[in-house]
Amino acid sequence: MKIRNHKDAFVIGGLLAGTVMVLGGIINCLHSYDFKHCSLIWVGLIMLGSALYDMQRPETEVLPDERTEKNSHKAGYAAFWIILVSAGMLLLADERGLRNLEIRCALSATILIGMFSFVILGWYYNRRGCE
Repeated sequence: MKIRNHKDAFVIGGLLAGTVMVLGGIINCLHSYDFKHCSLIWVGLIMLGSALYDMQRPETEVLPDERTEKNSHKAGYAAFWIILVSAGMLLLADERGLRNLEIRCALSATILIGMFSFVILGWYYNRRGCE
């Protein structure tokens, strides 16, 4: 398969990453039946499925228009600043005396805040329209 554009690179990257995740999950799940090792198999299968789905879509369906791309950039920019502020607030809370704050919980909260803010802001900018 010759890589002609970004769609082909995405599909090949998704197939490779999904395959590596499934194989890594199988190898780790054989040694321990921990949930996080076995969940790699499911995440890899989902990634393989999305890459196979994208491989079947026509090229005209993949390209976003200018309005969608602009709204996505605006939502990403705003979500970045929300993540930065929430991480700063968590660091400030840790510095001011909240000693039982674990870094894993803080990072998980920051990632969830970023994902939800990106989705909500993307929906908001698509509903509001371009300015």
